[in-house]
Amino acid sequence: MCNHRFWHFGLMGCLLLLCSCATQNRVRPLIPAEVAFAEDITNDERVYLTVHLADGKPLLFIADTGATGTVLDKSLEPVLGKCLAKTHVNYPFFGKTNLSVYVAPKLYLGNTLLKLGRRIMTDDLGRLSNSPALMGILGMDCLRYYCIQLDPAAGKVRFLDPDDLAGRNLGEAFPLSFSLFGKLPSIHTNLFWPAKTGFGIDTGCKFDAVLKPSLFRRELEKLPDQTLGEFNYSRQYTNFAGALVSEEFLPAIILNGEGCTNFVLEEWPGQNLIGLRYLARHRVTLNFPRRMMYLQHNNGESFASRDSITNSFSRWDLDVYRFTSEAVALLLGLAEKDQLPGIAKSDHDHGILSSDLKAGEYRPAVYPISVVFVATKEGDASRYRYQIVQSSAGGKLELKRAWRTDGKGRVLQEYRITPGRG
Repeated sequence: MCNHRFWHFGLMGCLLLLCSCATQNRVRPLIPAEVAFAEDITNDERVYLTVHLADGKPLLFIADTGATGTVLDKSLEPVLGKCLAKTHVNYPFFGKTNLSVYVAPKLYLGNTLLKLGRRIMTDDLGRLSNSPALMGILGMDCLRYYCIQLDPAAGKVRFLDPDDLAGRNLGEAFPLSFSLFGKLPSIHTNLFWPAKTGFGIDTGCKFDAVLKPSLFRRELEKLPDQTLGEFNYSRQYTNFAGALVSEEFLPAIILNGEGCTNFVLEEWPGQNLIGLRYLARHRVTLNFPRRMMYLQHNNGESFASRDSITNSFSRWDLDVYRFTSEAVALLLGLAEKDQLPGIAKSDHDHGILSSDLKAGEYRPAVYPISVVFVATKEGDASRYRYQIVQSSAGGKLELKRAWRTDGKGRVLQEYRITPGRG
């Protein structure tokens, strides 16, 4: 089974050489004004911001503390000047690829010029995102210069003076360190378990927490004593990077003495991470210049009912969880029988469908549930989209629509669907 819902944009590899940490300008950059989270057009769980280049055209970006560098969509290359080089990078959840390197352009948030590293990269972000409007990823080459407060309850992103936080009620303080050659933020904490453990802080990770395999297995042994009410729901799948990982959905769990609902725990062989799903349960302040993180706790409950970051933020319902897993199994089964429009059985046999299938739309568990899944094929720029619908609780899942689009979401072809297929 594939990783059809969760992924993040963290970058590693040669990208590390492009962030120019050794030549940091220690003069503080101008502080941007408070902004609202950009409207989420895909029900995706991200910190979306609207930024712009010098021409003033609004561009949808993601703020990702798990990315060492800033990446722009390939469609912006004509305004970036000469390509300086190609570089090999590794998206931890998507695998390795080659990106183009350019001199960093002027990038603005509101009227404020953002401070970036000297170089940026370009990629086809449409293949990584369900949103055809996504034009960039703001990485730590930019974010490290700022004190950023994410306030999901208010739907705001605030940029604070890192040297003047006195008198603010910011919550529990955690010293920040920077791992991976000083690029990625991490804390040493007992937030989740009594023993202090190192965790990367990754706003591009859509789980509550990610654990290395040994720690993941050790903590699973304790789950019967930690979970409350209905027991956890588990699955295994092969992620986009080709690694077999496990996932646990916990309707209610006790974390270090405190209750937390709808907790999603992921196994990953890379590093332990605290993801945006957990951070969004609180008001979080990331003072990167002063290397401190603050959490204003919200008793483990999400801010979902307040319609904050996105319309579906943290509305992770067990019915929806089961639905998406079963829908992926349905699509893979149709592909295996050579009955999936646009995807031949040979594509599935080569692992292309199972490695690239991902979900487009997510809605709360209000019936009918409708989810659009997206598949891509090697050497084909098209996106193959499949709408799976479940009319009632416990009802049959059906393939209602199948169509092919280009990378920007324009419809190229509609496929005929046999009623009741599934």
